Amino acid sequence: MITIVCESALEILSDDAALSRLGDPCQASNLEWSTFSWSDIRELGRYIAFDERHPIHVLVDRPVDRVHSDRVVSHVWSGPIPPGSLYHLAPGVLIASPGFCYLMASGSQSKPRAISIGMECVGLYGRRRDARGFSDRNQLMTKEELAEYLEGAKGCYGCRNAIRFLPYVMERSRSPMETVMVLALTLPAREGGFGLPRPELNVTIKPRPDEFALSQRSQYEVDACWERQRLVLEYNSYSDHLSRESLDRDAMKGNSLRSLGWKVLVVTRAQLEGDALTVLAYQVARGLGVKRPHPKAEERDRLLDELF
Repeated sequence: MITIVCESALEILSDDAALSRLGDPCQASNLEWSTFSWSDIRELGRYIAFDERHPIHVLVDRPVDRVHSDRVVSHVWSGPIPPGSLYHLAPGVLIASPGFCYLMASGSQSKPRAISIGMECVGLYGRRRDARGFSDRNQLMTKEELAEYLEGAKGCYGCRNAIRFLPYVMERSRSPMETVMVLALTLPAREGGFGLPRPELNVTIKPRPDEFALSQRSQYEVDACWERQRLVLEYNSYSDHLSRESLDRDAMKGNSLRSLGWKVLVVTRAQLEGDALTVLAYQVARGLGVKRPHPKAEERDRLLDELF
């Protein structure tokens, strides 16, 4: 039995079509995971997009069965596997649920990295090893559903961390860079972040009828929004915002939102590095009317290294 876990599972689940092929959740008791060979793994190509240039992460029964090579990285799970952790993907192949991926990350990875994986699970993107780096997809689960899964996982390895990290997980991020942006701004200073209030992500702003003359469109979706303070943060990637159409659309959107009384800050990749991030954090704090302790430069940079 081959069981795909961790980033390999999340990469498969980055494709909405893969979600439609999942079978029912399976009972994990009395299953064996160490009985497979490389030829068995290569057979996965019949069912999923499998890139042999990158290792695939799988579950094994015992530490002695572990393999760590350029083809396979194996993981051991101690104790019972919580309900809703594994799904049938293909004959003889199981895949970890998003909740199980987050639980495993919470037990083995740093707090910022585990939180970013949680945000991918409840977000609108999945990481991919391609030029863009991610794909757009539907939400795998809501934050409420993730919390319910963790209730059934109490006592399992990593669960205490997973529950402790959960308040920092925000729903509906649309890209890895949006996740980096909001976590760098909102994680506590002891983690290297700036401790700012958490925004809502990818929400819709609609002008009132008396404001229609000020707006180019009937509604706008914004990347990050603090509604009470009427502050919007927009992340503009270099690849998606350089065409004439994109520049026109971004200009119209920004002008309309400002005319409607919103403060709009635009963020690019370069503003999420070093001292530029500190300046951005001060700009956001001023827009929110708050003061927060800022991290030391080395702590800030360490956080960014973990998130990128």
